[in-house]
Amino acid sequence: MDNLKEYRMEPLEDRFRALAEAIERESVLVHRAALIDGYRDIYKFSTFGIDKLIKKAAEFGGKKGAKILKERYNVYTDRLDEALEIITVIAESSRLIEVFEFDMETMEIRVEGSILVEAIGKSNKPVCEPMAGFFAGFLSELLEKKIDVKEIKCAAQGHERCVFKIYIE
Repeated sequence: MDNLKEYRMEPLEDRFRALAEAIERESVLVHRAALIDGYRDIYKFSTFGIDKLIKKAAEFGGKKGAKILKERYNVYTDRLDEALEIITVIAESSRLIEVFEFDMETMEIRVEGSILVEAIGKSNKPVCEPMAGFFAGFLSELLEKKIDVKEIKCAAQGHERCVFKIYIE
């Protein structure tokens, strides 16, 4: 992939600055309170399976986002660590979470300050599966591999942070 080499040759700061600018151009401003209220209302129907539908929609959104980055901005990589660095920029730009970290050894993503936890509060089950769907879709499309992501710990359950496990099929 010639584009992959081009992307890697640019200085890291320039790549991330361009990525952040692309996110700003491609994103739509939605009021934080509206997102919180909307997710809280929809989450009430999770016992009817709507949560799986929401996760699938978020996965589609992740795929679409990665496809836009590839097609319009020549962002290509075949490395998981680089793809996760890109998600870090997206996460920090979105303000939907406060902290995004990943660990390549454990194949985990760790999130603090999730807007979805803020919307739901305490829960017996994880509430950030839509984020897992977005991560899975984005990584699958960008890396061109089947990747699944599952939330294994959630701050809504009383854990210090939300933890997502990455599975490469």
